Amino acid sequence: AMLALWKLRNFVPLAACGSLFAGCMWVPYIYLPDYQVDALGTPLRIAAQNVASIGISSTLGRVIIGRIAMQVPSLRCLQLCCLLSGVATMLLALVPQLPWLIWVFTVTFGLSAGSTIALIAPIIVELFGLRNLPNAFGFICAVQAPGVLAVPAVCGAIHDMFDSYVPVWVLAGLGMVGASSFLLLIKQGPRA
Repeated sequence: AMLALWKLRNFVPLAACGSLFAGCMWVPYIYLPDYQVDALGTPLRIAAQNVASIGISSTLGRVIIGRIAMQVPSLRCLQLCCLLSGVATMLLALVPQLPWLIWVFTVTFGLSAGSTIALIAPIIVELFGLRNLPNAFGFICAVQAPGVLAVPAVCGAIHDMFDSYVPVWVLAGLGMVGASSFLLLIKQGPRA
């Protein structure tokens, strides 16, 4: 019964989105402090505060998007959150020219990336029913692990190869935008 989820047409795109997005989502958390200190000359304390502001924005985002998702389809909310997270991450490449973008990033990324976590369970229930929530949620979490392990490491290697964070932000941002595109493959209807 658990493996039957993989045969449902909407499960694979949702799992692919979760895996790619989760891997890319951790890249800013891991590399933002070093980027700010090494590339921008930001004091470590301020860099740490910026990462903390992502966490605060994430908490607010979960509440706000929860309210919005009661009015707008959850799947489209998730798609928009993945897209905004990716665009915000790519904007980090412009921070040396526009330092105020770091604040735009921390708030936008926090609000949108945090919201993705809050949307997964309602989307699973909408698509696969409440009865499938435990198994589907477990599988979605499990398929995130390879992305979470691989993408930050690849981004670290890319930083070392180019001695720049620009390709790191572009790659992670494009990955999140790509994750949102998997959601276009999901057909909504009665438990597709």
